[in-house]
Amino acid sequence: MEERYFKINSDSITQNKFSLSKSESSHFINSLRGKINDDVWLLDGLGCAYKGTITSINKDLASGLVKETMNNYGESKYDINLVVGLVKGSRMDFIIEKATELGAKSIQPIIFKRCIKKKLNIDRAQKIIQSAAKQSGRSFFPNIFPVSTLGAWIKDNSSNINILFHMNGSDSLKNVFNKVNSSYNIIIGPEGDFSEVELKALESIKPITVNLGPRRLRSETSVIAGLANINHILNYING
Repeated sequence: MEERYFKINSDSITQNKFSLSKSESSHFINSLRGKINDDVWLLDGLGCAYKGTITSINKDLASGLVKETMNNYGESKYDINLVVGLVKGSRMDFIIEKATELGAKSIQPIIFKRCIKKKLNIDRAQKIIQSAAKQSGRSFFPNIFPVSTLGAWIKDNSSNINILFHMNGSDSLKNVFNKVNSSYNIIIGPEGDFSEVELKALESIKPITVNLGPRRLRSETSVIAGLANINHILNYING
């Protein structure tokens, strides 16, 4: 049977008994045609998943019993933090959705010189993250930070391991990851690329600069390609 995931707050679980929220109950009862004795997965968004069984449907509320608890369900042993230029329209929604599906632990939107979009609706972004996390079965919902400037971000991340995806990159991802380090930032530029001043500023954090191929990619394509490549390598290391 297909696994079905629902968001739940940890305080909604008491002595192995849980109750779905009104909205999640409605989704279970009306959209999924859920029934008593159906198995469900409950995700708290903080890194814990619970396998449970629905034992009661009372009008518009569903509740049940927790049978198993799993920490870091659907999560990597590594923290991959996405730093990405704001892009316009639904493409930013797409980036947030796919970054969540592909395991990003956090998303930091940056206003670069060539960004057309200057603002981000954080509430909307969090809803996209929650939906994507439930669809992909992640127990941790990525943090989405308020929009920042490149200078402010560099100030707080100069000592981290930073991977810059750029057409001029000559480094290889296969030499980046190891079992000692567990947290990485990946940096992807905006529509129209970084400015020369921004590339110069990024040099100050000595990033590992990687080329994703011979073609110029859209920002959202770079996010998918970068995270997919990283996941593949990390799975190989862990395997």
